[in-house]
Amino acid sequence: MLTIPAQAQSQPQSPAVAKSDAECRLSKNGEVVYNDDCTVKEKVSEGRETFVVKFDNGKIFRFSGPNRQNLRIEDDFANASNVLFEDKGSKGVFSWNDGKSTYRLAVKTGASSSGGNDGSTGGGLVLGPPVPDLQYLVGKSPASSALGFVIRGTKYVSETQSPQGTLTYMLDKKRCVAFLSANNIYKAITFADDSKCQR
Repeated sequence: MLTIPAQAQSQPQSPAVAKSDAECRLSKNGEVVYNDDCTVKEKVSEGRETFVVKFDNGKIFRFSGPNRQNLRIEDDFANASNVLFEDKGSKGVFSWNDGKSTYRLAVKTGASSSGGNDGSTGGGLVLGPPVPDLQYLVGKSPASSALGFVIRGTKYVSETQSPQGTLTYMLDKKRCVAFLSANNIYKAITFADDSKCQR
């Protein structure tokens, strides 16, 4: 998404900051609530990485953590912990759940062309934030995890195929969870919309 200049990273005492104009698209439970210009700032300082995304309407989102794979959202979303960050080159996607709704914020930098196919989900799979207590299963095979699911009381709901692999929806401790597997290995385990787990 944004690359910090290499020379700035060689001095850990001074924070490295990169700022860029971007296009932002925020959706809540799959419905677009903002689709306009924004700015994104990435700061690396003292072992922490922070993204600050500011909409033209003044709304600010701040994501911070020890690295891009372990971000949390600050401010308004006090109940939301884990944020899933997907780096897609000139586009970064932040996904999180505040306990009631699932949010997805796509930030496209260096975009001179507005509109186009950017908003479609045809190319990439939209997944929710990772489920913290199930991340130990990522990299394991579904077959080896089956007994654990029986013990936990996890119930199979449905299964669909996607270009990225097999997406299996299960009900785990009253939460709807999506398991993405490819080549008989779990690639991602994320929260899913409750509607996916209604039989």
